[in-house]
Amino acid sequence: MQTNEDKLGYKAETRKIEPAKEEVNEISSNLLDWMGIKGKTTEAGAGVNVCEAVDPGLKEYYTIHHPWSIYDLHKGTFEEAMQNIREQLPKNGWKITKDGETNSRARNPEIVAVNAKSNHTISIEWARERSGNLKEMIGVDVDSRCYRAPEGTDIYAEQ
Repeated sequence: MQTNEDKLGYKAETRKIEPAKEEVNEISSNLLDWMGIKGKTTEAGAGVNVCEAVDPGLKEYYTIHHPWSIYDLHKGTFEEAMQNIREQLPKNGWKITKDGETNSRARNPEIVAVNAKSNHTISIEWARERSGNLKEMIGVDVDSRCYRAPEGTDIYAEQ
């Protein structure tokens, strides 16, 4: 029988939820700074997500996910932001694993990267082609790997 470590491919670090959220929020803040543009950003911070591979019931394992976007630019361009990210990620410990187009009909520019030290992943899409009258924006997803909550933690209560 496969253990959780076998399913994940690593031993999940036991970690309190709040510091894990703070780390993902910090990564998001750095990404925004590295873009070098100013505009409106969505407000929500990082939150708890399910570790599908081993705990779809969210009882013992969790991930941290922070989706956000920037739009209505006041300074800079989306193209400039994507180029700045391309340059800054490797300088700051990130390995770009994809720099190309999405698999969607719009074929929007997309950068995917992983940080080998922290094991976080990011996906950044410049949604320049959007259906309807939707404004262009850059959408960002920052994700952690699966963590194990400390014994006695009610993951649902700490979301």
